[in-house]
Amino acid sequence: MEREAAIADLDAARKEWEEAFARVPDDALTYLKPGDDYSLGGLQVHVNWVLAHYRRVLDGMIGSGFGELGPQDPPGDVERALDGARRGLTPVERRAALDEMARLHAAVCAAADGLQPEDWSRTAPVVYGPGQAPYPTSADDLIGWLRDHYREHVEQSADLIEEWRNAKADG
Repeated sequence: MEREAAIADLDAARKEWEEAFARVPDDALTYLKPGDDYSLGGLQVHVNWVLAHYRRVLDGMIGSGFGELGPQDPPGDVERALDGARRGLTPVERRAALDEMARLHAAVCAAADGLQPEDWSRTAPVVYGPGQAPYPTSADDLIGWLRDHYREHVEQSADLIEEWRNAKADG
């Protein structure tokens, strides 16, 4: 996808996610469906972590001149994010998490928009986790993954809100 169109669609996907997350009632922010890894509020924690993760990857790709890139997440970061995703958010934390998303989203978009045209689809061999093989990754890929990620959680949050309402009615 062309860079301008991809970034515009990423912005649209973020808006869709914000609208979906706005429908989560405050008292449902810590609802964790049995067996799930993400509470309703934890979806926002997870969205922010994914934005931060791919921003680190994009910055690393650019900084390395698109050379091979090792894992970019600090030690323990994934575990902290998973804990936060299970725990969820308080109503006060919701606003801060949305502000953080706006900041991270803007940083990703700015980095992608600042690329030279020939670098938009240029791939770098990225190792995402210890012991994994390098995966050829471009800025176009990252923006597409983020766009799809926002949209994945739009539907998921609606389903979880319904399940929370049913669990509340049954309990």
